[in-house]
Amino acid sequence: LLDWLTSGRKMFWVSGKPGSGKSTFMKFLADNPKTRAALDRWASPNRLVLASHYFWSAGTTMQKSRQGLLQTLLYDIFRQLPDLIETACVERWPQTPEQLSHELWSLPELQRVLQRIADQNMEVKFCFFIDGLDEFEGDHVDFCRSLLDLTKSPHIKLCVSSRAWNVFEDSFGQNQESKLYIHELTHGDIRSYAERRLQEHPRWKDLNEEVSNADWLIDQITERATGVFLWVFLVTGQLRNGLTEYDSFSDLQRRLERVPDDLEAFFKHILESVEPFYHEKMATTLLISLEATEPAPITIYGFHDTEYEDDTYALKLPLQPIPKAQTTAKKQQITRRLSARCRGLLEITKHGSKVEFLHRSVMDFLRTKDMLSFLSDKAPPTFNAHLSLIRAYTAHIKTTRFPQS
Repeated sequence: LLDWLTSGRKMFWVSGKPGSGKSTFMKFLADNPKTRAALDRWASPNRLVLASHYFWSAGTTMQKSRQGLLQTLLYDIFRQLPDLIETACVERWPQTPEQLSHELWSLPELQRVLQRIADQNMEVKFCFFIDGLDEFEGDHVDFCRSLLDLTKSPHIKLCVSSRAWNVFEDSFGQNQESKLYIHELTHGDIRSYAERRLQEHPRWKDLNEEVSNADWLIDQITERATGVFLWVFLVTGQLRNGLTEYDSFSDLQRRLERVPDDLEAFFKHILESVEPFYHEKMATTLLISLEATEPAPITIYGFHDTEYEDDTYALKLPLQPIPKAQTTAKKQQITRRLSARCRGLLEITKHGSKVEFLHRSVMDFLRTKDMLSFLSDKAPPTFNAHLSLIRAYTAHIKTTRFPQS
């Protein structure tokens, strides 16, 4: 990879199993100063421009479409090269400020603009980092072809990532020197991560004094992970829970032995560990998460609970914002409820305002025919996730103070 950054051309493909850390690696790579230093050597004596895009299938339309990709790349380019706007955006470049077009950009227009940039003979070289091609919503064969067409320009090269689907293997995987399978390279990192997750728990020191082979747990995790960081995160979480409950070493061994190696089987194992009393609300909570077209505000899940008491609640609520102190307390309550019902498969976003799936593979798993049937069987017979979301969003709009434009 370093050789490609320094002197390579066209395309580098990062692939790996679900949950193996492809997106984390791509973000690290795109933001790392060493990456820029290597690419500067490739671009020299020309100027280097970097741009990046991260597809997210559970997000908005812009996060999973070609339109979103092109707008992101062009924004990054024009932010660094504002003088390029006039020649690249000839249809929109105004004679006077009054002539400036505020119409939405069409996909063909965006494609033409990027192609003009690729065709121009400038003292600039571009490297684009594009993560999650498998999360793109559309024709993947055509999409791969368009990316390869972009690399025909001597000024542009791409570093992309995806799961090892046949379409990507056929398009990008023929050159052994310009691809890597990340799950094959993370054995040492997984061991370090497992060590840190367990050894930082206050009870680990006591366990280490009680038995001579506590590190057996770390050895087993490292071997069984097969490069999948998400599996390690989940299994160390379960062992940390055991440490909190003062499990004996043999109990911790049994916990680990009961965990399936397969990620999807592990997800099912997690759901089956939810207290039976919560199964109905676990099912409806996950079903509305699947129905949502993007991560929903955390308050949606609070209003969803209200539906169990009165399914006409949204119509009865007054148009009145909920006080901030009350909202904060409610969010803490909802967070704990989600933890009890979904065991970490849903999580609160970094800013604490929305709820999303722990990982794209969780969403994919829950959308399988068997899991949709599993959840539907546990939900009330008359439950309608779409209608439930409409009610909750109606209540959210009526009780939220939105910023004034």
